[in-house]
Amino acid sequence: MLFYIFVKVSDRMYSVLFSKIEFGMDFVSERLKELVKPNSKVVILPWAFPNEITSEEFEKEYFLVDGRRYNKYYNELKKIGISKENIIVCDPYKDTKDDLRKIIKNSDILLLPGGNPEMLFKKVLHDTEILYDIKYYQGIIIGESAGSELQLKRYFITAKNNYYKYFAFYDGFGVLDDPFYMDVHSINDERYLEKLQEVANDKKKNVYAIFDDGALIYNRDSSKLEKIGNVLTFVPNINF
Repeated sequence: MLFYIFVKVSDRMYSVLFSKIEFGMDFVSERLKELVKPNSKVVILPWAFPNEITSEEFEKEYFLVDGRRYNKYYNELKKIGISKENIIVCDPYKDTKDDLRKIIKNSDILLLPGGNPEMLFKKVLHDTEILYDIKYYQGIIIGESAGSELQLKRYFITAKNNYYKYFAFYDGFGVLDDPFYMDVHSINDERYLEKLQEVANDKKKNVYAIFDDGALIYNRDSSKLEKIGNVLTFVPNINF
């Protein structure tokens, strides 16, 4: 399991990267209030369900408005001034490609929740064909776990976090052209952290370990990165 506001592009093209939004938001809420404009429209794509489901199951069970999952994200968005009437939940079964493109284009913040990254990738790339709209989104993208990792062109999942129980790289959306790599749900385990250092050495890029109570904020225009809360940095060993 793994889990962007438009005024002027350089002012609003941010990626906010969480492991768990309910743990990380308290660390970044004051910073996000500086970035979020009043009455921002938020689009949520909660499509990272474990297995394929029906339209009825999606609407009435998996992401029921005012249900458990919906309220989890609404409660965190509330902390940065987002009102319920400005939240749109997209349905990958009912909303057409044109509908989705229009909704995304007219939004200020795109929220990509956590869950099964392969399912979210499939829904975006193949089922709804809105990869371009996400890749070139000109607002704030808030990602949680899978929704964070998928913003990279290529991302990795550790054996601990991978459903298949092995370390592997996968294709992402390419919103971020791999300026770094990240690990979500990081743990303070010596062997685990050694593996992250190995990735940094092998790929010659920084690897950021985002613990559940940490977050990254990345300006996609200026490439400025802010580490907030519990985040560790693994720098490539030049002698490796």
